[in-house]
Amino acid sequence: MKEDSEKEQRILDTAAELFSRQPFHKVLLSDVARAAAVGKGTLYLYFKSKDDLYFAVLFREFSSLIDSMRSFLDETELGPDGQLAGVVRILAEHFYARAFNMELLGFVVTCPVTDEWKQLRADLWSLFEGIIRSGIEQGLFRDEDPALTARYISGLVRAVCLFAPGAAGLDEVCRHASEFVLRGLGKKQ
Repeated sequence: MKEDSEKEQRILDTAAELFSRQPFHKVLLSDVARAAAVGKGTLYLYFKSKDDLYFAVLFREFSSLIDSMRSFLDETELGPDGQLAGVVRILAEHFYARAFNMELLGFVVTCPVTDEWKQLRADLWSLFEGIIRSGIEQGLFRDEDPALTARYISGLVRAVCLFAPGAAGLDEVCRHASEFVLRGLGKKQ
């Protein structure tokens, strides 16, 4: 079982690397199998199609993103405004650092609608919602619907990373997105 897990991780690592360097349509499963040092048939034991492999790479990256945000929140002693700025930065860095995500996310409307994907999305929104609710309790924020606002934040950061003006770098996107959200929550800058 351990060997299978190592093989699957090697395939995912290889696919992530190939998808980051080439457009989705140019990556062939035979290239992934060769670079991962597995047979093409072995690749099909783990992933039924290139789409399945691609979404597995995205799922793993999304899971890693959520883990990074949780770790940040567990380890920080910042207030809700600092926490919000921190998780916005983690989200933006995630998009900026993973070119293979950006190409697909620019064209695909939604990832698979499975219970696992729904749970990951709910986890992301819950992180933002928890920060907002904490800020409301401390009198820092005003918001009528923190659950809805949490969804806006992740969508806002994704959209600005996809379509930022050419001169806007990571630091500018993070600063502007954080300030924009904090102003919307009633936090004076």
